[in-house]
Amino acid sequence: MDIQILLEKADMAKKYKMHMVVANKLLTCKDKVEIVSSNGKISICRYKTQVGDVVENHLIRLIVERHSAYVEKPDL
Repeated sequence: MDIQILLEKADMAKKYKMHMVVANKLLTCKDKVEIVSSNGKISICRYKTQVGDVVENHLIRLIVERHSAYVEKPDL
């Protein structure tokens, strides 16, 4: 699947009032994911040179940061 099509579909989740959507391609989901939000798109990658690093650690960190910011100021 073309990454642009994937990102467009993730962007359509706004109509369901989602704050953030994780979009990934099956072939690269262990190495890279895209986060789509009203603020734009962010790529999250694992550090291939760091033994034991997984993309989920970076994804969770970002989601916690964004959720904490939202709880502080829900109008963002």
